[in-house]
Amino acid sequence: MMQRILNSRGWKKFRRNKAAMAMLFVIAAYVVISLWIVLTSAINWMTHGALEDRPVLGALLVSGTKARVGPDEFPGFGVSVSREKQYLNNVFYLGLLQRAADEVAGLDPSFDRTFEDVLRDSGVSGRPLISVSMEALKLDAEHGAQLLQSIREPSLALPSCTKLVELCDMLPAQAKHVQEIAKSDDAKQLDNAVESVSNTMLNIGGHIEEYEKHIRDLYRVVDEDTASEDADALLAIDVEDVYDMDDALFDIEDYNESLYDAALIDRIRSAAAAQQTKVSDVIDVQIGRVNELVSRVIPMPSGFAGLVYRLKMICGTDGQGRSVLVRAIYSAKIAIQVGVVTGLSAVLFGSLLGAAAAFFGGWVDHSVNWLYSTFSSIPSLVLLAVLAFMFMGSDVDGTLVPLYVAFGMTYWIGPCRVIRGEAMKIKELEYVQAATAIGFGRFYILVRHIIPNTLHLMFINFSLLFIAAIKGEVILTFLGLGLKDGASWGLMINQSKSQIVQDFFWQIGTATFFMFVLVLAFNILTDALQDAFDPKHVS
Repeated sequence: MMQRILNSRGWKKFRRNKAAMAMLFVIAAYVVISLWIVLTSAINWMTHGALEDRPVLGALLVSGTKARVGPDEFPGFGVSVSREKQYLNNVFYLGLLQRAADEVAGLDPSFDRTFEDVLRDSGVSGRPLISVSMEALKLDAEHGAQLLQSIREPSLALPSCTKLVELCDMLPAQAKHVQEIAKSDDAKQLDNAVESVSNTMLNIGGHIEEYEKHIRDLYRVVDEDTASEDADALLAIDVEDVYDMDDALFDIEDYNESLYDAALIDRIRSAAAAQQTKVSDVIDVQIGRVNELVSRVIPMPSGFAGLVYRLKMICGTDGQGRSVLVRAIYSAKIAIQVGVVTGLSAVLFGSLLGAAAAFFGGWVDHSVNWLYSTFSSIPSLVLLAVLAFMFMGSDVDGTLVPLYVAFGMTYWIGPCRVIRGEAMKIKELEYVQAATAIGFGRFYILVRHIIPNTLHLMFINFSLLFIAAIKGEVILTFLGLGLKDGASWGLMINQSKSQIVQDFFWQIGTATFFMFVLVLAFNILTDALQDAFDPKHVS
């Protein structure tokens, strides 16, 4: 039968479709990846986890999809991150260092766990802590904590500098507004305008105090070459002068006079603007020092292991520091698995029912017609959700079993209708009538003549159902009715909901891209199959 299909006109026409052949290679790549995952998982199971520490063979194991490879929500393709995100990344890496130092300090000689075990298990997957002495580990942890403090304090002081510049720029316009209202003799509006000027002055004083609080802590943790308290013009300003200026505001009788000390405000603005630049420079210097420390104590792997690690990080990490690329690739295996199981089961079941209904007729045909008419009357998404929801709380909840059942009980309808219609035409052909007249059994005719001549339609329906199953799995998992753990494109998209509003699109973008390529490949393949094996063009 397969030889007859390969020698048919339709197959030759299909082979001439370059787009379809290219998509076959794309689909083959997904299938090869899926088989690789299945093979390595089986070997790892048989060898009791021997592959988990291998950079390549263990990369696409289930444990590889759950392993932390970096800080949370790390962007991909080397995209630069904000200063705040750099600080959080450094907090993560130095936190690993500090936890290792704390664990080493509490090691009990009576336990089997050693200092070397702590170093090996610290760090992240593929990027462990460097082998150092206990004393060096402790010193590095203390140095890291000091560096983080030297970044935290200026980071808290910097917003005050920015706000002081804004407030000082606002004050002249507010004072002018007071003077204009004073001419209209509107006492209520005048009081409100004066109150606005007073609030601005109080805010200026408050931000100066906030700045002083954090900046003095900075000068205690950085060396004088990086920042000096004596050179800080903003610290030289007496905040009481600002509060005195605010008190004097309510004693003014002639609002045509100056409402504030312009020289003091200009001095504050100039000092704040200068310190804004200096504090930013201090932060950049300290971040550079932290990066150097991180690169030394948690070095980037080199050689082939380094290449594998960089590939894991190329699409960034998710909210738990797991490799987005690894999870997206592993999810392809889930998609192929769901598509194959659903497509085969639905096509086989639907085709057998449809062919039997058409060939035997009578009550068999009426029963099958009633069955698929009933299922067709229910919206497919609603039916899928209800069938999957039936397994909530059961032993198979959160696995692929509810999806298989839901898809199998839903997607057989299409093949059943198509094969039934084709079988009704085939059973009227002369060679089928001749086989009946000779005396061949009805079941033999069904299996030998009816079903084989509908194989081209089965292939087409399998391709269509494969696409539907992939999209259905993503939708149901996104709704919480599919996989609850592990990796799948639906889970990745579901976990990206909170990230999108933060402009972090790496996880949803990667999952969508991998799904788009596979679905597009099968769409093009399906169109080519329909065009090539359309009965109107087959001799």
